[in-house]
Amino acid sequence: MLNNETIAAIATPPGTGGIGVVRVSGKKTRIIAKHIIDGLPPKRTAVIRTFVNGAGEALDSGLAVYFQGPNSYTGEDVLELQGHGGPGVLRLILRACIDAGARLAEPGEFTKRAYLNSKLDLAQAESVADLIGASSEAAVLSAHRSLSGEFSTRTEQIKTELIEARVFVEAAIDFSEEEIDFLKDESVKDRLNGVHLSLVQLREQATQGNLLREGAKVVLAGEPNVGKSTLMNRLSEEETSIVTQYAGTTRDSIERQIIVGGMPMLIIDTAGLRRSDDPIESMGIQRTLDHLKDADVIVDIREAGSDLGARASMPHFAENKSIV
Repeated sequence: MLNNETIAAIATPPGTGGIGVVRVSGKKTRIIAKHIIDGLPPKRTAVIRTFVNGAGEALDSGLAVYFQGPNSYTGEDVLELQGHGGPGVLRLILRACIDAGARLAEPGEFTKRAYLNSKLDLAQAESVADLIGASSEAAVLSAHRSLSGEFSTRTEQIKTELIEARVFVEAAIDFSEEEIDFLKDESVKDRLNGVHLSLVQLREQATQGNLLREGAKVVLAGEPNVGKSTLMNRLSEEETSIVTQYAGTTRDSIERQIIVGGMPMLIIDTAGLRRSDDPIESMGIQRTLDHLKDADVIVDIREAGSDLGARASMPHFAENKSIV
């Protein structure tokens, strides 16, 4: 257990909605339920109750659901009060919970308690935030797979492979003079190669998950007036960037989040790459270079008919990037 304190918080997003939820977790859940809804409802059963404050004044009516620990999200006794989603009424219900013995939960504390009470492992706990913040279908599915334990299961498998490989390596050293088939160099090497392959695949999976979570950073780059801002407007489907016939119109970087084929992408329109004596344009060009260093993908935009084999405008460090 984390401690003996009982916590409470509004569990639904800020703003006005049809439904709002106040969640309570901890040892004083039963006491708080007695004050607000005149006692705990049957466990795992939604019942209609009137929510009252310490003075007995009715604040709202809605559903109350009780989850008895350890069979709850946090592993503790949990009470959810599901009322109307107005900010005012939710604050009053939360205040009533605090007055009855709870304290305001810190951000993420319910999930923290779930982790400390062994209801979730660390990878699953991190996946909760990933699932909440997912902006595409692919990101949702990836986060849910991790939340359901797929990533943790894979890491445990690799851990087992490493332990077995270590046993074989140590045995091969200890019994190097013995003629034992399964301790031959090639057999041990095959096991180590298998572990290495598993680690490479896990890293690729983690990299893909990071791209789904944060989005691929796609930088539109090239010389001035080659169509970067026009492409930005087409991709974002709005007049995001100013388009003129004059070179150097874009002085600052402009960013928009889009989704392509289920993959979230951060598209960045940048100042054109060239030598400039204009101090403001030079600052914009420096920002372009900074974005190129961090880019996952660089879209190198050229004039029609230009030499596609030459990359004179691209800085040398961009050569190791994925350039299209």
